[in-house]
Amino acid sequence: MATMRKYALFLATLVVAFSPTAAFGHTSVVTTTPLYKTTLSEMPAQVSITFTDDLMEIGERKVNTISITAPDSSEIKISSISIEKSIITAELPSAIYEDGTYLVSYRVVSADGHPVSGSYELYLNAPSAPIKNSSSIEQNHGFLHIHQTHIIQAGVVLILIVLWWGYRRFNREAGE
Repeated sequence: MATMRKYALFLATLVVAFSPTAAFGHTSVVTTTPLYKTTLSEMPAQVSITFTDDLMEIGERKVNTISITAPDSSEIKISSISIEKSIITAELPSAIYEDGTYLVSYRVVSADGHPVSGSYELYLNAPSAPIKNSSSIEQNHGFLHIHQTHIIQAGVVLILIVLWWGYRRFNREAGE
């Protein structure tokens, strides 16, 4: 019986220690404001992106950036960029913006120190031809991508429950 306990404890420790949870430490997009691929009737005063992890700030270095490309491929001058934990926000100047597809690009560094970049589209009144280098972040909005760590953690917990159940059942049968 003591051997079974040691075996179950050893196995549970291995499962937790070698769980791939830490391997998926890169941050990913949770939501964007305005939502990606939204058709707007007027340009917003700000654009913000919320990530799964807090963003890193290194003194005065600009390690987290957002840029916005207009339908004519010119870059919109951003008034300011601010970071609040896991949210990066870009203030846009009030101006007359042309209708069409705008590309919001970002590059951020999360608390784990790894840079992550991507982009997504916004539409002012109607989409225009896609902007070159428009690599959409739709993949980052997928359920599995956002909840990958949670699913792995739930799997580890499920394995531990099954091991505990098996251990209890073995002890009951051994006691009979």
